[in-house]
Amino acid sequence: MRKSGMTKALYAGSFDPVTRGHLDIIGKALLTFDAVHVAIGTNVRKSRTFGVAQSQQLILRSIVERWPQAAGEAQADTLFEGALQVGEFTNQSLVAYARRIGATHIVRGLREASDFNEEFTLHGVAGRIDPTIPMVHFICEAQFLHVSSSTAKELNSVGEKIDWLVMPCVEAAFAARRD
Repeated sequence: MRKSGMTKALYAGSFDPVTRGHLDIIGKALLTFDAVHVAIGTNVRKSRTFGVAQSQQLILRSIVERWPQAAGEAQADTLFEGALQVGEFTNQSLVAYARRIGATHIVRGLREASDFNEEFTLHGVAGRIDPTIPMVHFICEAQFLHVSSSTAKELNSVGEKIDWLVMPCVEAAFAARRD
C-alpha cells in the first residue's frame, strides 16, 4: 500500500488568534504534505475576538513573519508558491469541507494529554463519516505546549506581554483593538 498522487492536508481551527503553536503545526504539515489548506471554522461555543477576514489576514501575515520566503509571488490567499492556502468554512462539517477542497488528510495539533480525549472522539467521528480521509496528529514542540489562543487573549487583556505566544502582527492587531 502506497500513497497515490499529491497529498493535501486540511488544518482547521478557530485561529482566534493564530499562535506560534499553530505555526509550528503548519510548518510540520508543510514538511509532510504536498499542499496545506489552513481553514478558519466557526465554533459556536466560542465568540470571536477577531473577525474571520481579519483572522485570515493574520494567519497569512504571521506565516510570512515566521517564514519570509513564504511570500514569493503570493496571491491573496496563498503562500509558498501555492503550496499553502488559507480559507474558511461555515455550516458544514470538517469532513465535508475536506472533501470539497480535495484534502487527502486532516491535520490536528496536540499540546497536552487533555487534548487527546477530544481529538480521539473527533478522530472516531470523522473516520465514520469518511474513512478515506485519514486524520493525522502532530505534537507541537515543547516550547509551544502552553501556547493557546485563549491564553494570548487572557494575558493581553491584563496587559501582559504575549510576544512568546503570537507573532508581531497579532500583537499589533491586539494593540489596535485597545486604541
